[in-house]
Amino acid sequence: MVYQGNEVRPPRTPDEVGRKQVAGLAPSRRDRRPSGRRNRLVASALLPCFALLAMGSCAPIVRYTNELVDDRHGRTWFTRLPSTLGGTLGFAAGVPIDVVSLPVTFVVYRSQPKETRDPMSVFLFPSFVLWKVGTLVGAPFDAVEWAAYRSWQDPAPVTPEEREAIERQWDALEFTEYPVTPIYPR
Repeated sequence: MVYQGNEVRPPRTPDEVGRKQVAGLAPSRRDRRPSGRRNRLVASALLPCFALLAMGSCAPIVRYTNELVDDRHGRTWFTRLPSTLGGTLGFAAGVPIDVVSLPVTFVVYRSQPKETRDPMSVFLFPSFVLWKVGTLVGAPFDAVEWAAYRSWQDPAPVTPEEREAIERQWDALEFTEYPVTPIYPR
């Protein structure tokens, strides 16, 4: 007999259910919690979002992606090639999104004051984001390279010219708060 959705069914016999479920040793399918697969999927989607919120801004990520493709930071081609290819593909994938989002970005652009308008950062924002996300393809390669090669290398010594440039940068900074609290004698 086929039961419809709102009909009351007779209780199942022990042979239908199984001896363990009748004895209370195993929960029925209805009583089981949803599988862990859905929970893992939600956690894997929310974890990067929480990590980004914990950083406070995108500046560390942008700085890191710039270092992944720049040879001045000690990365070899093992890291720079995947990062560069990922960034290029990410930017190329973002161009159609730029075109589709043009009405929204135009409204954002027009709502900004004329003195601070930057058309490149407004109209190419999706491409910029996907460029940086694509560059992060090189992050696992960077971790392998660091563990196998860079961590074993001595840091390059600072030349007198570099030391002078660093000191000039620090001298040019204006501190609004000093790192110490002055103590005045009585």
